[in-house]
Amino acid sequence: MRYFLFLTIVLLASCKSDTATKPEAMTDKESQSEPAQNDIHTTKNTAGTPNATLGTKESKGMSKRTTEAPKTNFNSEGIPDACDLLTVETIAKYVHQPAESIFIADGSSKQTPKARACFFKWEGSALPNAGVLVQLQRNPVQEDVPEYFTYLIASKKTGGEVDPSTKQKFKYSDWPGFGDDGAYSTEMGKYMWRVGNDWSFMVAFNTALPPNAQKVAAHAFAQEVMSRMTF
Repeated sequence: MRYFLFLTIVLLASCKSDTATKPEAMTDKESQSEPAQNDIHTTKNTAGTPNATLGTKESKGMSKRTTEAPKTNFNSEGIPDACDLLTVETIAKYVHQPAESIFIADGSSKQTPKARACFFKWEGSALPNAGVLVQLQRNPVQEDVPEYFTYLIASKKTGGEVDPSTKQKFKYSDWPGFGDDGAYSTEMGKYMWRVGNDWSFMVAFNTALPPNAQKVAAHAFAQEVMSRMTF
């Protein structure tokens, strides 16, 4: 597996329609206003299960963080630091890596102030470039598409998402229990949910975890994200 550039911000494609029953339709204007999809890829891991692949970044951008971190780092849009929403200890428990081996890097970009992301990465895994991504965002097209996140989640479950590596399309399944609606795909290694149409969240995996273990980890991570989130 070759190394990829680190993700900047993962803003998944969604669609707008004239009615809520057809989220696939999208106007040219909305398509232009939607941020470009970034480098979460899928690739076969050593267990034969495709997962979201997190790219590499210069090591100077990596740091270590222990259990607690102050929730005071908000950007200009009032979005908290994604790296404050999940602890390395929780990740270590579910990905079976020593907490001291997990490094973090801010995956946010000044070009997309309505979203923030954090990468938790480790070395020594049989899977190169192993890691977990946490992302949260506010509606990037609030004035034009106030129901953006409703369409986003619905489109994943009805239309699916194409794996850029294999060109295979995977539909997402319903993922209840977090926010107002959620969707997940173990093949893509992505778990998404929304709170109204104001916030959306995602946890993405590039690990060798089997599907059931991945779902258990995603549930635990989402619980901690929501418990530490400041709205």
